[in-house]
Amino acid sequence: MHGARSQSRSTGLFLVLCAAMLVLAMLSQQPWAAGARSAAKSALAPGEVAMTSVATQVGRMTSVFGDVSTLRAENARLRSADEALRRQVVELNAAAKENASLRQALAFQKSSGHHTVAAEVIGAGPDGFSRTMEVDRGTADGVRPGMVVVTGAGLLGRVREAGPHAAIVQTLADPQSRVSVYLSTSSLQGTLSGGPTSLQLELQHTLGVVASNGEWALTSGVGGAFPRGLVVGELASLTRRDAAATDVAQVAWVNEPSSLSFVLVITDFQPS
Repeated sequence: MHGARSQSRSTGLFLVLCAAMLVLAMLSQQPWAAGARSAAKSALAPGEVAMTSVATQVGRMTSVFGDVSTLRAENARLRSADEALRRQVVELNAAAKENASLRQALAFQKSSGHHTVAAEVIGAGPDGFSRTMEVDRGTADGVRPGMVVVTGAGLLGRVREAGPHAAIVQTLADPQSRVSVYLSTSSLQGTLSGGPTSLQLELQHTLGVVASNGEWALTSGVGGAFPRGLVVGELASLTRRDAAATDVAQVAWVNEPSSLSFVLVITDFQPS
């Protein structure tokens, strides 16, 4: 009973409020209520203008935030595209270098007549002082210590150590390296020693013959350590020593070990 009476009161209150709202709506439309309507509009006008202004500013800020977000997304997309293009350029350059090295190696094989094993450079040697590099061919591929290593450009060094599937190459940059060479034009002979920046050549004096910059230094085959005719480098400078039995020259090496990808191991030449 108590619940029924509460529900009846709520329903009655709701009906009274609806009736009151209907009466107010009808009264507000009467001619004599025009003044009140006008006063109410005048009182509410500043607030309406302010609210409209606020809504406009909010709309503009929302638009700006949307534009900033769009620009950030576009910048991120462009950066990603730029990085992808840079990677492609680097990869293409690396591929071009590898192709050039392979073409040079193939040309050397054809022109030299030597049997060779192609090997990929897989890292520097175990120590930086000896100027060595590691390649991915070893005794299982017929590579043995002492074998001569070349590139398509010319002499690189010799195999110092060899395991089943890898080998350490001692390059001409090693201070312990020694090579007997002759010059392509003057035919002067001498001994070339290794160094980290350039190769040093001690040339024997020959009466009436003087070396010239730009001559090529090639292996002479003297001593049997290297086959004859391998290109070593180009004569870059010469210091005459009249009081000595030899002149000193600097040779620009044809190889740059840090940029090499492939090398060739000559397997049919046995150093004596």
